[in-house]
Amino acid sequence: MLAQLRTYSMAGIDAIPVEVEVDVSPTALPKTVLVGLPEAAVKESVHRIERAIVNSGFFCPRDRVVINLAPARPRP
Repeated sequence: MLAQLRTYSMAGIDAIPVEVEVDVSPTALPKTVLVGLPEAAVKESVHRIERAIVNSGFFCPRDRVVINLAPARPRP
């Protein structure tokens, strides 16, 4: 796993904790895969995520990028 962070998703006026995990692995064809949290709006945001990375001054890796979104577990 390359990175892990905690953020929030809006459900109406409620903020739901979400855990984001990102993994980059070498592959023949570059591809960004978004898994977890099955809402259609989230699944359609892959291109916005890629553009946000580039517009933030970073480069998009020419590898397979897997972004996992899961409901965050409370810390003990």
